[in-house]
Amino acid sequence: MSEEITDPMQYIWDKVPKTKEGFILYLAGDIPYLYRNGFVDTQQFSYQTWKAAFDDCLQPDGTYLVSEEKFMSFRKFRYEGPLFKPFDPNRVRSGEWNDNDLQKLYDLSIKPSSTVAEDVFWNSVKALKDQGFEQNGNLLVNEAVKKQLSYLIERFPSPRRRLEKEVGRLREEREEEFREVTKNRDSSKFVAGKFASEDKMEQFKALENKSAYTKAPASKAAKSKKADVDIKKLRKPSRRISG
Repeated sequence: MSEEITDPMQYIWDKVPKTKEGFILYLAGDIPYLYRNGFVDTQQFSYQTWKAAFDDCLQPDGTYLVSEEKFMSFRKFRYEGPLFKPFDPNRVRSGEWNDNDLQKLYDLSIKPSSTVAEDVFWNSVKALKDQGFEQNGNLLVNEAVKKQLSYLIERFPSPRRRLEKEVGRLREEREEEFREVTKNRDSSKFVAGKFASEDKMEQFKALENKSAYTKAPASKAAKSKKADVDIKKLRKPSRRISG
């Protein structure tokens, strides 16, 4: 059985490799990486605030040595909000979009999924209209426009989107592993026990913190069992909006 995780921060601390003195060694690039890839609640904390939290851990060679006590103090920075399936611009409604519809699209989907500023979004809308993607004064959304929206989001993804995509990747791996195990159950070589990659299942369980994949809100007791993952080790890289 997968281990039960009651404290995500303790889980991360236990899993991350440490120096022989018992510290986590972070390189300079790890600090912005953790911020950009979903560990930090970027709506509440700026990058400058996050980076400043490591100042007393800075070493002469530019690395950071973090003790367990110091690491646990980072708990307040963790993102604990809901996660959704990554927004897919290819699934937005084709046809005319007036400015009110476009504002909703930006607020509900593009802004949470990217770092594209609102003025940049509206400049892009104007440029598309100037290129002929306009009808009755509205933006005419077709496949070409959807590709432009996809480019903006994939070129400038938000930390939340990176985390949502990683959760999706781990979910797919878990489901594929389950299918393989199920397929082999009738095989004489099948042995009951752990899945071949149970660590990936634990990673998924850890990442799916307050995930919107479940419809009902978790109870307080259930929330205590939510797990996190060593974000440092993650690979760097639908809602359908209707007008």
